Amino acid sequence: MKRVLFLLSALCITSLALAQTSREEVDAHPHVAMSTHSVYAAPYYFKPIAKAPKGYKPFYISHYGRHGSRHESQIQYVDFGVRVTRIADSLNLLTPKGKEVAKYLLWAASLHEGRIGELTPLGVEQHKGIARRMYARFKPVFYHGAIVDSRSSNYTRCILSMAAFNESLKECKPMLETRMDAAEEHQNVARPIRSAVSNYTHRERNAADHEWHKTFYAWAATKDFDAPLKRIFTDVDAVVKATGESKISLMLQIYKRLAFVQNQGYHDRSLLESVYTPDDVYLVYQSENYRWYCAYFGANLPDSKRYLAPMHYLVDDIVKYADLAIEGKNSAVANLRFGHDYYLLALLSLLNSDQIRSDIDYSSVDNIAEQWRAYRFMTMGSNLQMVFYHSKKSDDVLVRFLENENDITLPLKSVEGPFYKWSDVRKYMTDRANEWKRYQTK
Repeated sequence: MKRVLFLLSALCITSLALAQTSREEVDAHPHVAMSTHSVYAAPYYFKPIAKAPKGYKPFYISHYGRHGSRHESQIQYVDFGVRVTRIADSLNLLTPKGKEVAKYLLWAASLHEGRIGELTPLGVEQHKGIARRMYARFKPVFYHGAIVDSRSSNYTRCILSMAAFNESLKECKPMLETRMDAAEEHQNVARPIRSAVSNYTHRERNAADHEWHKTFYAWAATKDFDAPLKRIFTDVDAVVKATGESKISLMLQIYKRLAFVQNQGYHDRSLLESVYTPDDVYLVYQSENYRWYCAYFGANLPDSKRYLAPMHYLVDDIVKYADLAIEGKNSAVANLRFGHDYYLLALLSLLNSDQIRSDIDYSSVDNIAEQWRAYRFMTMGSNLQMVFYHSKKSDDVLVRFLENENDITLPLKSVEGPFYKWSDVRKYMTDRANEWKRYQTK
């Protein structure tokens, strides 16, 4: 009876979450509008996870996690708002509110001095929290003396995320042995889509002239990107001419520079919300969300398979160590990988789960805004956990997928709820990766 009530409760929570439109969710949590640049938003969407089938116990975890909250990744982003408002001020084009914005942007820029791209204390806490919850949920995996093997992108923010995660596991279970590495030999796994592996990187894909750009600009032409700019500048057209920036760029980039301080732990949005109304914030969300789907996630866009082709390096690694764990030949009870949003997005695209589809209709910005809500699964600290289970009464090894610590389901027949036979998942992932691999260029 208790199990029935639990399932009914979980279904009710899921139904309530699904009943909300993206506009309602962004209005409720406006700081998620930047999606990949927002703080770890998973706690807003936590749901009870399913219990394992009777007799099954977790014994191994495979994981890929994005680094936690960081400082701005490039100095050009820090400088954008400062440069634009200085030019406007020199031409006497700032409103009184614009002068407040200029002062705030100058202060925000100071937070990044000497720390471009580095992990923030908030990013550390995000990974420590994820590790604590992983340990609490799957304690049988982390027995006395067990080894946790971690590998990372060689970017400092990823290395420190890895260290924070492992430190937290050790706090939970002091007698764990944690091994960490960020050597060059592991970069094809931590960062599969990069120039050393493919001549078609994420930067090149975003810069290319694709059909989805035309869809976006046709949609944008019907929207009011001027509204928040008029609260900052006395003459928006004059600022556009003086800075060489488009209205869309000014509207989106100033918002992101004002909002990015959430990653340093500052959450006072009073100034931001005096410039950007809920309508403006939702426009930011729709714009960012559409770009991320089309540029880095949608497996059904033209030329996407060439971009996603190098993902076989990561899939091969997942399969290799899972097989070794099942055979009793993996010295580690968990293989953890720490990297970046592009690669976690690509891995989720490969999975094409029921909750995060990579083959939806991208001909409408509004459609993508509803069906693919990046803030639910791709913020700072986002992660994918594959948890493996075995039973003394069956030879079948089962696996579940937790994306941002919530169960997701695959387009495969499950044994029960979100639990699948590893043999089925192994074939599914390998087949998808091999299909993309055929398009790889070097």
